[in-house]
Amino acid sequence: MSAAKARAAGARDAAAPGPPGRLARCRDLLGPLGLDGVVVSHLPDVRYLSGFRGEDATLVVGRHAALIVTDSRYYEQVGEEVRDFELSKAAGVDLFADTAAAAADRLGAGCALGYQAGAVTHAEYRTLRRAHRGRLKDVRRRVSRLRIVKEAAEVEAIRTAAAIVDLGLAVVVGEGLVGRTEREVAWRLLEEFRDRGAEGESFPAIVAAGDHGAQGHAIPGDRRIKAGELVVIDCGARVEGYCSDITRTFAAGRVTKAHRRLYDIVLEAQFAGMAAVCRGAHGRDDVDAAARAVITAAGYGGQFGHGAGHGVGLEVHEAPALARRSGDRLAAGMVCTVEPGIYLEGDAGVRIEDTVLVTGGGCERLTLYPKDLRVVG
Repeated sequence: MSAAKARAAGARDAAAPGPPGRLARCRDLLGPLGLDGVVVSHLPDVRYLSGFRGEDATLVVGRHAALIVTDSRYYEQVGEEVRDFELSKAAGVDLFADTAAAAADRLGAGCALGYQAGAVTHAEYRTLRRAHRGRLKDVRRRVSRLRIVKEAAEVEAIRTAAAIVDLGLAVVVGEGLVGRTEREVAWRLLEEFRDRGAEGESFPAIVAAGDHGAQGHAIPGDRRIKAGELVVIDCGARVEGYCSDITRTFAAGRVTKAHRRLYDIVLEAQFAGMAAVCRGAHGRDDVDAAARAVITAAGYGGQFGHGAGHGVGLEVHEAPALARRSGDRLAAGMVCTVEPGIYLEGDAGVRIEDTVLVTGGGCERLTLYPKDLRVVG
């Protein structure tokens, strides 16, 4: 077994959830909200609280009850993966109707019940409302934010995912870029990640050359990369459900001085943003502001349209926020990205991104691929 695969296997063992503490923290939400229980339907939260890795499951968390509701496809999987949650067997026709019935049976039809509005359809909401006499309250992102500070095992899984993406990116870019299609490069990245022990991608890789790089979330196509173009590659690997996220911009052969200057501005902005990351810093007022100030001073403020970063964990975009219009106070143990960029329509794009761990005195880079402008044939 290769070192990368061995590390990924170790992360799978290390990242086994600790539901008792997590479940208790979820229950702690109930009292202040005046709730008897909460239905958890956002799958990353289901996994975080219960350890269940499948689909089509919900949780009902009450002060003295903890149910996982799913159908017969997953009964054995629940037995293998889930601790501290009692299985409530669904009929397999309407999961939310079965969830509403389970909550009514265990907590009472007149209970005050929380739900995650962002993770339910209108039809599912109506099902809950009918079963619980309208005593419903949206808990917003409160359950999801239980995941914001990572445990040691979670950090290890992300660290492993970051190491895999560093190695995979080095191999694929080392094969050359000029003459390859964007789609080919993207598929090769996925192949490398899997070969090194990842369970898959954090998200479909972005490979964007030339003026296509001006699209922040460009979809790789059959466009062949030409000599003299900048190429933006944004990708991530997933280990035991946990994501990594990295962006590097490469020079496919020699590029213009103007493009090198763009790269240098973004690199300076990324260093400034990373320098602002530490316990107690604010995602908007400190990190985003520091990165944005560099780009604005260089005259490209209008070409940096997204936030400077986002949280990373079981989702590739989660709390904390590090953006112009929203931000969170950072705490040690949070994992986030720092990713400023400049996008010139019809010309080129540059983005540089790292996944970092917030520490007491700053941050630790988890993605370690070099950040100097690499010229690749």
